[in-house]
Formats: sequence, structure tokens, C-alpha cells
Amino acid sequence: MKSIIVTGAAGNMGRAVVRRFIRDGYTVYAALGLGENSQAFHEHVNSDKVHTQFLNLADETVTEGYVKSIIAQDPDVDTAVCIVGGWQPGTIAETTAYELDKMFKLNFNTAFNIARPLLEHFEREGSGQFVFIGARPALNPAEAKNQVAYALSKSLLFRLAEIINDQGKFKNIRASVVVPSTLDTPQNRAAMPDANFREWITPEAAADTIAFLLGDTGNTMRETVIKLYNKA
Repeated sequence: MKSIIVTGAAGNMGRAVVRRFIRDGYTVYAALGLGENSQAFHEHVNSDKVHTQFLNLADETVTEGYVKSIIAQDPDVDTAVCIVGGWQPGTIAETTAYELDKMFKLNFNTAFNIARPLLEHFEREGSGQFVFIGARPALNPAEAKNQVAYALSKSLLFRLAEIINDQGKFKNIRASVVVPSTLDTPQNRAAMPDANFREWITPEAAADTIAFLLGDTGNTMRETVIKLYNKA
């Protein structure tokens, strides 16, 4: 059975993705951050098929060591789902270099630092895939103008996927981007109590979409961007 790396595994979507792939029989390497949610991960997910590691994925050296250690013990790992991310409001006038750097590190570097050493492994093995989590503001300037650092950092994931797809075109290596609208999470419900939650995307629906991409039909798709918007 396949093995998969999931980053941001302690978040709402991350936990749903981990649970889905446990159910599908995968071995899951769950990369956890250093925050409070990560400490509570095993209260939500408990399986001998999950191998957890606490680390700072924005640290290139640490992340490369993590990926290489997984490859050494499990050369069958052939997928990474990169979910780590965070949000920052602000127009261009309100956005500082510090905020740009923070968003780039959180939303882009954490994915790139996984992708770089893992892509090398995929090229040696002759197959592999990445799933990145995009954001609608990265595609929609009307939304981006009030969350500039977030939108710019997320936009780089689309470019990274394009580069990987071109480099992996004849090597059975591909990258997909899933773009949720608003996730139905306790945090978002608390922040937007008057919203119609049924118009949002559940973490489980996002997990099902990622599972589809990794399935037989999804494996025939290339250069895939899935806009998972529901009615939001």
C-alpha cells in the first residue's frame, strides 16, 4: 500500500485528510507544527498507521532531513499533501515586508521545502505526486486586494505546481492544486456567525477531493486545479 506525507496534519483539513487515508489503508507520515493544535493531534487521530513528527517546515535543513529520513525507512512514499498555511489580512498600503515574509514562509516555503527533496526521490523512482492547497484570493484580484500578503504567497503554489508538472511531464510526476473557498471549521464559524455554513466546504469534502486525485481516475489527470467552492 502507498505511503503519504501530510503536512499541517493537526489542522481541521489535515486531520480529515489523515483520517481519510488511514481509512483507505495508507501509511501516513504526519508532519505537525509546534503549536497547541499539534499537541492535541492524537486526541483526534489515533492509528498505528500514522507516524508523527513535530518540526518547523519553514526550516529548509530540518525539512530536508525529515524527508530523507522517511525515504530511508520507506522508499515507497510517493505522495505529499501540503496543507500548512495561514492567513493575513491587509491591503497593499497595509502590508509590510515583515508580513510578506511571514506569509511566504508559512504558505510557500513549507511546501517548497517538502517538494524539493521529495521531487528528487520521485525522479529516481519514476513516479510521484504533490497536492498543494491554493486559495481563491490568489486567483481573484477582487478578493486579493484586502489580503495581499496571503494572496501573493498562495499564488506561488500554483506556479510551483506548473513547474513540477513541466519537469515531471515524461516522468510520471505531477502536481495538483485544490482551492477551497471557505472551510467549515469551528474557527470560521466563530468568526462569521451569521454566514450560511451550508455554503462552505467541509474538511471531509476537501479530503475526499484529495483522495479522488490520488485514485485511479485522478491519476490520469495532469495540471489539475480544482476549485472547491460550493456556494461560497
